[in-house]
Amino acid sequence: MSANEIEEAEEDLEYLLTYSDMITLLLAFFAILIASSTPDQALWDQMKEGMRSEVTGTEIQKTPLAEIKADLDSVLTPERNQGLVNIDLTTKEIVMTFNSSSLYISGGAELLPSGEGIIRKVSDALNGLSFYNFKVDIEGHTDNVPINTLRFPSNWELSVARASEVVKFLVNQGYKASNLKASGYADTQPLPTAPHTDEFGQNIVENRAKNRRIVLRIFY
Repeated sequence: MSANEIEEAEEDLEYLLTYSDMITLLLAFFAILIASSTPDQALWDQMKEGMRSEVTGTEIQKTPLAEIKADLDSVLTPERNQGLVNIDLTTKEIVMTFNSSSLYISGGAELLPSGEGIIRKVSDALNGLSFYNFKVDIEGHTDNVPINTLRFPSNWELSVARASEVVKFLVNQGYKASNLKASGYADTQPLPTAPHTDEFGQNIVENRAKNRRIVLRIFY
């Protein structure tokens, strides 16, 4: 290799190093900018996917579950920011966990107007991607405080009724009834992070609200 060729190669290498440094600085700048603010969660997730695509040089292919999750993240941003719903994506399903107090009247199974608004957002997202033919299992869960009313002799009836109300609402919004299932588990499945009692068998009062929940499992 001649002296001129060596010099040209060194100049090309310097250019690449300068370009690489610039990209690194830009990424660091945006990371600091995002960290110092409180961005929309759905927008943040979208930005992360975009950055990952740029770094790896590959196009990320969205699965049906990833697509419906992105829609749900977007339409339920206010509720997620308030801690009223949590949306998780696994390889097999989407798990949506709703705080019962955001959906129902206390001790009852009727959906509140605000609860109807929340479930309507879910139905809109499902209906918008109806060609995927998603199945939805709705689970009702309660705390371990007994109930004994004429309509709800126990937490079993209450948990089933609450899940059924969500099913009926989704059907009324046009979702296919054959793709829906309601189940009630009463207080038999507390969250792993919120046991009903401590090691001495004493009730953990602060965990009751966490266990009063509705779970939607979306799969296909």
